[in-house]
Amino acid sequence: MAERMKSYEMIPERIKKRYLDFYDELYNPERSVLDLRTKELIAIAASLISGCQGCFRGHVAKAARLGVTQEEVGEAIAIAIAISGAAMVDRTDIANFDANLVQRLWKNGKPVKSIDEEAASDDRML
Repeated sequence: MAERMKSYEMIPERIKKRYLDFYDELYNPERSVLDLRTKELIAIAASLISGCQGCFRGHVAKAARLGVTQEEVGEAIAIAIAISGAAMVDRTDIANFDANLVQRLWKNGKPVKSIDEEAASDDRML
């Protein structure tokens, strides 16, 4: 069986060192404005939104060791869900605004039967 890749294996040592130094500074309790429990709840939500499964697992475990409850973790997850949903609304709003999709494709709530040449040749309409 092949040996499994180690985390950070593909990152040059000098870059990895800077990242880990940054991470250590971020979690330094003597210089932190936020308490570690709050940071872990933020990290849980950020891990989900960024799609980092390893980060999520690690931060949930760290939060539990710090005494964060399952309900608190669940609320952080719910916030991530809400923000992700809001991001989809934002993206569709921007696309609609940029291309005026609703007005160009559905006038008065009904599909437009023919699209003018400009709209037909517009890649944003595809």
